[in-house]
Parts: sequence; C-alpha cells; structure tokens
Amino acid sequence: MTGLKIQQNEDVHQRVLDAQMKKALAQREPTWDEVWFTGWAKPSGKNQPGIFQSKLSGLDKERLHKVKLAIESGEISRDVESLKKFTKAHALRLYKVLQDTRKHSILQKMVDETPDNYRFIQTEVQLEQLVQDLADETVIAVDTETTGLDVYNDMIVGISLTLPKADYHVYIPVAHKVGKQLNRQVVLNALTPMLSNPTVGKVLHNAKYDIHMLIRHGVRMRGLVHDTRVAMALLNENEPSYALKNLATKYGSKFGFEDTSHTFDELFGKTCFDEVPLDVALVYAAKDTHLTWKLYEWQQQHLQRLGKLERLYRELENPLIEVCVDMEQCGFLIDKNYAQQYGEELRSEIRQLEQSLTDHFGDINYNSTIQLARKLYDELKLPEVNARSTDVKTLKALKDKHPGIEYLLKYRELTKLLSTYVEALPERIKPDGRIHGSFNQVATVTGRFSSNEPNLQNLPIKARKLIIAPPGKLLIGSDFSQIEPRLLAHISGDKHLQEPYLNGQDLYSTLASKVFKKPIEECGDGSKYRKMMKVGLLAVMYGTSMHTLSTQLEITVDEAHQFIGDFFRTYPQVHSFIKYTHEFVKENEYVETLYGRKRRFPGHRQKAKVYDSLAKQICEILGVDELPLNVWRNNDIPRDLKRRFYDVKGDVESARRQSVNAIIQGTAADVMKRAMLNLHKYCTARGWTLCGTVHDEALMIVDDTVTECDVKEIEACMITAASLTVPLKVDTEIMQRWGEGVKKGEWFASAA
Repeated sequence: MTGLKIQQNEDVHQRVLDAQMKKALAQREPTWDEVWFTGWAKPSGKNQPGIFQSKLSGLDKERLHKVKLAIESGEISRDVESLKKFTKAHALRLYKVLQDTRKHSILQKMVDETPDNYRFIQTEVQLEQLVQDLADETVIAVDTETTGLDVYNDMIVGISLTLPKADYHVYIPVAHKVGKQLNRQVVLNALTPMLSNPTVGKVLHNAKYDIHMLIRHGVRMRGLVHDTRVAMALLNENEPSYALKNLATKYGSKFGFEDTSHTFDELFGKTCFDEVPLDVALVYAAKDTHLTWKLYEWQQQHLQRLGKLERLYRELENPLIEVCVDMEQCGFLIDKNYAQQYGEELRSEIRQLEQSLTDHFGDINYNSTIQLARKLYDELKLPEVNARSTDVKTLKALKDKHPGIEYLLKYRELTKLLSTYVEALPERIKPDGRIHGSFNQVATVTGRFSSNEPNLQNLPIKARKLIIAPPGKLLIGSDFSQIEPRLLAHISGDKHLQEPYLNGQDLYSTLASKVFKKPIEECGDGSKYRKMMKVGLLAVMYGTSMHTLSTQLEITVDEAHQFIGDFFRTYPQVHSFIKYTHEFVKENEYVETLYGRKRRFPGHRQKAKVYDSLAKQICEILGVDELPLNVWRNNDIPRDLKRRFYDVKGDVESARRQSVNAIIQGTAADVMKRAMLNLHKYCTARGWTLCGTVHDEALMIVDDTVTECDVKEIEACMITAASLTVPLKVDTEIMQRWGEGVKKGEWFASAA
C-alpha cells in the first residue's frame, strides 16, 4: 500500500472518529453539575460554560441559587426537555415562575402570622380611639399606601401608623376596591390635627413622597424628626439599595426582624394596592411603619455613637427634606409657545444637517451605531480610537480626520436637544402649567444634590430658555464662585493659594503666573496660560491622570507630568494635604468633610499596603524615587511584579482620587446645603420661593419689585453659610427667562 493510500485511509478513519464523537456529543445530555458549575462540550466541540461560570451580578447570582435549590427540592420543574436548553436566561425566567409559585404561600403565611398588635381601623369608633391614643404619643411612624408613584395624580388608598407608647401598629384602608373601610376624607379630617402638629414627631422612610401624597389630599404634614432612608445614606453611602424591605432584610436581625422582608414587586407585581385584599394589606402596611420605627431606633444608636453625623443629620439633612418638598411643589413654568417655535427651528436646522451628512457619508441611518461604524471604520478607514465606538467622545477625537464629523456632532447635539428637552419637557407639564421634577439630597456619595425629570445638571443652556418666571415674578440665580478652589485653599492651609482670594486677585491668572513663571500680564483673561490653569487646577484637586490631562491641555504626557510637579512645588501645602489624605484613607478607609460627612472605602487598607509595597520594589529596581509614568511598558521590571501591581493599581488610585474629591466636593455640598436652608427661610418670609439648585447655584422665584438690597441679602444667605480663611463669593443673575440672565449690577443700572 502506497504512502498516499495509507494517508487517505487514516484521513477517512479520523473523519469517522470525528463523526462518531460529534454524534456522541449530540446525543449526550450534560449533567446537572455541568450545567451549573463546570460546563460541557457541545457537538461543535466548543465548550458551553456552566451558568455560574458566566459573568453575573450579585442579584442574578442570588436568584439563580434560589432557582437551583427550588428545582432540586421539587418546588418547580426544569421546564425543558433537554438540559442542553437549560441556559442562564432560562434559569432567570424560572425565577419569575418561582416567585409566582411562592407568592400565594408567602401571602397566606403573612396573614396567618399577623402579629396581635397589628390592627385595622375600619369604624368611626376605632378611629376615635386611635385619635385618643395618638394624643399620648410624642413620636410616631407614618406611611401611606397609594395607587401609584405619581404624587400629582395618584391617590392615597390607606394610611399606616405605629404608636410606640401604646405598642400597636394600625392600617387604615380608605380606598380599597373591596372590604370594609372608612371614607378617606373622614380619616384625614380626624388625623389632620396630629399630622399637621409640628410638636408631634414623625418618623418615615422616604418622607418626601408621603408628604407630597398628603399635600395631594390637602394635608401638610409637619414635625418630621427622622427619615430612615436619608439617615441610612449618611450611615452608609455605599449601600446598594435604600428600599425599606431590602434594608430590613439586610439589617433586620440587628433590630428584631429575622425574616426576609419581601418588596412590593415581589409580593404584588403590577397589582395596584387598592386591589390588595385587606387582610394582606394590614400585615404588609402595618409592617412598613413597624419596620421604619425599628430601623429608626437602630439608626439612632449609630448616629449618637457618631456624633458628627448625628449633628449633620439633625441640622442639615433632616430640615432639607422640607426644602425639597417646597422646591418640588413649586416646579418650573414652561413657555409652551417658545417650545413650539424653538422646536420648529431645530427641526429645520436638523433637516439641513441631514442633507450635509448625506453629502459626506451617503444615505445611511445616522442613529444606527452599526451603520455608522461600518461607514466610518470599514469604508472611510478612520482610525479606531475606541473599539469602533461612535459615541460623542470618540467622534470628537475623530473631528480632524474627516470634515463630516463636525456635522455629525452637531446633529447629535440638536437631535438630543429636540427629543430630550424641547419636545419632552412640555409633555410633562401638570395642570398648573408647570413641570415638577424631583430633587435628591443623598443620591451622590459626596452629598451633592441631584435632580431628575428634568435633570437640571444636564439641561443644556438652550433648553434652559424653556423655563420662565411667572407673571409678576423674576428668576434669580445665585452661584458660589470657585467654591471648590476656595475650599482647597482653606483646607490645605496653603498661604500662596489663599493669597489671590485675600488680595482680591484673579485666582487662575495668579496661579498661572506662578506655575508657568510668566508675568501676570501674560496670564490675564483669554490667555492660554489662564485657560490651562483652570483645567490644571481641577486635575490637581481630583487626581486626573496624566494621559487625560495631556489630552485636555493638548500637551504631551511628560509635559502634563511636569505641569503637576511644578504646581506642587509652587503650592507645597496643597501637595501635603493630598498626600496626607492618601495616607489617612489607607489607615482608616474613610475621609470626612469639614462638617463630618463620611466617605467610606471598605477594603482599601489592604490593597493600598500591597500597592505601596510593590511600588517601593519597582522604584528600587529602577533606582528612582517615584513611579515612572508607564510601569507596564518598562522591560526592566519583572512581568510578575508588574502584573501584581496592576491587579491593585486601578482600585487604589481610584480610591485616592475619590478621597480627595470627597473632602473638597463633599464640603462644597455641605456649604451649599447650609446656604439653601438660609435661602429657604429668607424666601419663605418674603413670600418668595426657592425653586431649585444646580451644582453650586440656587434658583429662586421672586417678585419683580425685588431691589438691589434684597439681592445683597440673598447673597448674604449664601456667603454666611460657612466661615473660611478665604472669603466666599457669589455671582447673581436676574432674569425673566432662565439662560438669559443679567448680572445684578447691569440689571439695576438699566432699571434706574
């Protein structure tokens, strides 16, 4: 037999073996353990990873474990003919089946185990007794059950109360579809004297919502002493969820609730609460205030132990809840005529841009990332700066590579402006002609305010013009000037950084002159040195990477490194403050603002010590005092050492950046909040309204007869919010349309 025939026979034999193997794999069922843990070979020969080998969120992992155990115990079936079809997606679908299966038994168990001190209020006699008992209480817990989450359209269907002295918890149904209950107005009339009495303390979870709902029915609740949701954000700003039931499940064993507290969605799904049977509603709603009260007592212990945080909560965060309610109730008046006119202008401009885009890129869908990427990278061969991305940041980097990119960026800007704001905001107008957004005082880990519907921080300048002052009123915007650099000057104690503020000099011109060693005349307004300094100071404060800074300043990475070094040599106490903060957070895993707000970095200590040890080894190998800019590309460093260093580098450097940021930005947030309390008190006394806040700016609606003296008093409310070694400064604009503000001096000069 020739060699060729031998080879052919071997090939045939191998194909037969391959076919047999493929057939065997096709017929073989994976085992239960393979499906979940080890994976299994598919007929193609490729390995199908086990479900727990795939990338999973903590929540998905928890749900999948429950599904696995439920199947193994026979509670639910696998619901597939072959385990080959038992995928992660299928298992997660089974979680919903499991929840539905368990709902009935969970609800029945809740009803069967309803505590003896959970009571209905269903008759006028019971209501009268409740009112009498409430008269003996100094602090109670309150909650409302509603038809939905829209505080301007949904309705209260029941009210729950916890009476700590009397030691019972009630649910008062008022608008359920079935069951014996009192008229809502009768109940509210009976409870209003207590709800509106500021001397009777109220404890709630997410109080802002319930206050709005009561206002919806004509009752303004007073006497809020504690919001367990807001307080929890102070006690742990890293908490993954602030939902009451999730907090109770996590911490309940600490204050007497050992069982799992199921969320509304888990128990009722999309069912409206007015459809929930009363026996279920009692145990669910009464438990809400019971949990809230227990959580309050537990939080009190921790706040008292952490004295600074208790003071921060009592003096700042708790009173701010009422400020948020008033701002949200006020809302913003939208100029619908302007929105319509501006919308037409934008659509016309967008049509022209679409023609220009067609000229440059042909007839494609510019909103399709797939089509756009194919055009930019496959046909036009533009450099792939970010893995074929077509996001705005990437497009800006490509702007010089093709003339059509500029039109594309403008198209993105205008289409977002039109759809997200100019068309969307008028659709959110309530019957009073205003949009009513939401302000969140604890949404960010640094304590800064955020807002949504609309997000005022993201509202483009052009979209701001949709918001106008009501007839006979004006809008005033008062903005802290350079508050974060001022706080850096105060906290670091750097005399050179304080000097421009104390002498009335321009900060950035002075910094630029010192750092770049240029005459002050060359560093004035509009100079490249001043512009670079504005960006550079932020980089110094918040630890911007050298690569990012080089891009921002349009200089090389080495020049960016030199810039930071020159700055720290010129302002050594700033450098000392930053280094001290890095050491403090390494030892303590937290930092504090001037007012005691904490920012915690759990697990940082160990990583930082490993980082410092490895960094020291690298420096010794290279014979240098500080790490080189790019450790990974340095061939003199052993690869294993580099790998171990990069394993911790990202987390450690991120925590260091955030720690400095938390002190400066967090303190700025505290100062702004103190200013808002001052402004709210001042405006309320004048019959005006504090209507919003954006970063370091407060927005107010005032009478159009406002005087220059009034504006100075508004500014004093802000300036006196903190006492620093450098003066605070406020810039104020007056306007009839937001975004068209006039400086106060100009405004009153033109009115004279």
